[in-house]
Amino acid sequence: MSLEEDKCWDVFERGDHKEAVRLLPLVKELNKMKRKYTLWGNTSLLDLSSKHGWLDVTKDLITKYHCNPHERDDNGRTCLHYAALGNHVDMMRYLIDKFHCDPMAADWVWGRTPLHYAARSGSSAAVEYLLSIGKCDPLAKDNEENTPFKLAKHRGDTDTLSVLKKFGAIKSSHPIDSYVNVLLVGNPRAGKSTLSHVINDTASFTLLGALRSVGGVVPCTAGIIPYKLKHRTLGNIILHDFAGHSEYYSSHSAVIENLLQGSGGVFLIVVNILEKEPVKQLHQWLTVVTNEAQKALNQCHVIVIVSHVDEISNPVERRRRKEEIQEIILTESCDSVFLDCRKLGGSGVDSFFNKLSSACESIRSTSGRNLSLYCHMMYGLLEERKENILTLSDVMSAGKDNDDYFIPYKREDILDVLDSLQSTGLISVLKSEDKVWVVVNKGILLTELNGILFAPETFKEHVDIASNTGIASVSGLTRLFSKYNPDMLIRFLKNMELCEEMNPSFLRMTNLHHLAVEEEEEGGTERRGERLLFFPCLLSTDRPDEMTSCEVYQFGWCLQCTSEHHFFPPRYFHVLSLRLAYKMALPQKNNQLMRCCTFWKNGLYWSNGHGVGSLVEIVDESQCVLVMMSCKKGCSRDNMVSLRGGVIEKVMSVYKESCPSLEVNELVIDPKELAYPVNTPRERTVYSVKDILSAIDKGDDCLVHDNGTSTRLKEILPDESLSDISNLSLLGGRDIKEVIEITEEFKTPLTPIKLNINDLDIVTKELTSDQHLSSSVWHRLGLQLGLYDPRLVDIDERHRGDPVKCFYACMSAWLRGEDKVREKGGPSWSSLATALDTIEEKSIATNIRDKYCTSNQLIA
Repeated sequence: MSLEEDKCWDVFERGDHKEAVRLLPLVKELNKMKRKYTLWGNTSLLDLSSKHGWLDVTKDLITKYHCNPHERDDNGRTCLHYAALGNHVDMMRYLIDKFHCDPMAADWVWGRTPLHYAARSGSSAAVEYLLSIGKCDPLAKDNEENTPFKLAKHRGDTDTLSVLKKFGAIKSSHPIDSYVNVLLVGNPRAGKSTLSHVINDTASFTLLGALRSVGGVVPCTAGIIPYKLKHRTLGNIILHDFAGHSEYYSSHSAVIENLLQGSGGVFLIVVNILEKEPVKQLHQWLTVVTNEAQKALNQCHVIVIVSHVDEISNPVERRRRKEEIQEIILTESCDSVFLDCRKLGGSGVDSFFNKLSSACESIRSTSGRNLSLYCHMMYGLLEERKENILTLSDVMSAGKDNDDYFIPYKREDILDVLDSLQSTGLISVLKSEDKVWVVVNKGILLTELNGILFAPETFKEHVDIASNTGIASVSGLTRLFSKYNPDMLIRFLKNMELCEEMNPSFLRMTNLHHLAVEEEEEGGTERRGERLLFFPCLLSTDRPDEMTSCEVYQFGWCLQCTSEHHFFPPRYFHVLSLRLAYKMALPQKNNQLMRCCTFWKNGLYWSNGHGVGSLVEIVDESQCVLVMMSCKKGCSRDNMVSLRGGVIEKVMSVYKESCPSLEVNELVIDPKELAYPVNTPRERTVYSVKDILSAIDKGDDCLVHDNGTSTRLKEILPDESLSDISNLSLLGGRDIKEVIEITEEFKTPLTPIKLNINDLDIVTKELTSDQHLSSSVWHRLGLQLGLYDPRLVDIDERHRGDPVKCFYACMSAWLRGEDKVREKGGPSWSSLATALDTIEEKSIATNIRDKYCTSNQLIA
């Protein structure tokens, strides 16, 4: 070796930083210089620089002199091991964040990770940092069965031991990654509250077969009652007892969606076998639960509890009723238990707890969570504050003033930790343009809002905040929930798509106009400037009489359930009407609102300034979504054709988001049979959209029916040009193949796949280059697109946390339709925009819709 190389090695070995900086430019091929250091062979200058904590030198060695930060010495140590040994947190953070050095990499001789080295050498700051990033296991054993804790104990370093003990204590006292949501649903008087009482009552003891009656149970639940339990048999669970009254159904669906955003859950459907139609009730709840389970980001289980079996004294009748229900349960592949909810102990309850315990453990084992120490400490800090609503400033101040918990000091790092906590489903993070709120226990807020806002009139909790029109004032909401910030409340409700703030000028052009301004109680003068919210689930007015006679329709289309037991849940129409209303409320040319709108509990009608009238209504006992359109004489029907494509696109996109488990057919109603009202479209002459499109695709002029007769396609679609198949309104912006192709496995229409893996470069360029979306959001975006958390954890591990590589891998999995991507709308621009909305990237979502989606035609 040259003299300069010898000098250089000597100053690096001695730790002379100033001389090392001087000599670096004088030595050639620094990346090849490796020698023995103490007992360690093949040690590089980068290893020594990392051990000394010379961040400037390390940066130069990697970026200027091409040293490899992933290279190992003869014993298999990386420069991260050396940095941990030297207790240099800034160095470790640089190597992990910038070059994705693996904090779990074990050396080849002893099988020790950087955490082992830090613990053994008493590097307490390094130990604390490695635990905080969430990827290091303090219980990982080396080749001699030594854990980091054991090595620190052997050394006797009190600082390091206190950090490791603190980590264990915090994980034990705040086990945020072990809670499972248990959702208890069913009709009133089914026995839900009693079963909830049984679960609560057994949290701290084992039944051991004892039989005793359950007492002191309040029979009616208002909204949702959450119980956070450390259960002896079930482990850590959050039990949610949902009210069974129909007034709550839509808001319950919104709540369930919110609860399952970060994790799977166990649904307990309680059915009273003594009810008049228990089979129908079970079918209804299975439809709702199956929809919500398919939308969940992780695994869900369903257990059916059939109650009051003991009250059927006739054994023949009891067997008949049980067999009816058992047939459904077998078809749906659910677990089931027949029991008397009012008794503790006995074989039925024992079986119930065994099945519930197994389901909870299955969800924990597949959750794939690996939360950082910061997450555990953050949750401990939040719980210690004893306040349910905190601002981001509150959180940052609490972190500075508390010595028991250490959390990040940078605003963006704190937000990352809060977002990770939100992914568990325990908290909510609400973001407005200028403020961030943290809902520590969202169950409390959900209980209060849901229990009061949507309570039936017979409940003592009922308040008439929105009359029967669905319009509530912000001032009224503030008076009702005076302890909460109104902007926080509105953001919380809007995030669940329960309401939308509406322009009073738009409301004046609806049948709800009398609530667009609030009148003084005595003077009768208008109070202008009032902020108004529209809650579709609070709208209870029936269809106005004038709707049955005021319009002659030229087009009818419907989305019909194919199973007699399936139906569109209330949540579907409420989300659809909310999105349509929001679109219609947007100003038109010259800021002149020209749309006259009529709303009722299961439908809406609007007319624009071009003579086109549009109607969307839920009919046929909620088994059908009806779309009808009219065009006034003398007005161009081209506008009607383009508008109905946008309406169909919106109906289909909300269907795929809200009720992906429903099997449906798209149908066109014969133009000669459009007399309104159309309460049961299937009783009219209807044509399958799939058959129509197949005929057009083949170049046929007629649609041939099963009985041998035929109908000219131009008679079915008289207003459309059939030569331009890609722009047919029936497609609703989809590719024709998405509508007419059938999967062999399910025999149901394929979920739209407007994009596929060949579009990866287009999608990633659009998001990262054109829209400037940060690659760091890849995990949250992937969850909302329908990818399972374990898959995303695997992506993170495979790409060593590199956000750019993880982003590409995430989008690749989405474009391939992995996991539940198809059930969440498939890889399309529309479903991408929806996911971006959910992670609060609303401006990018809007740009995507404006550029690629057809829904903007709705406001034409």
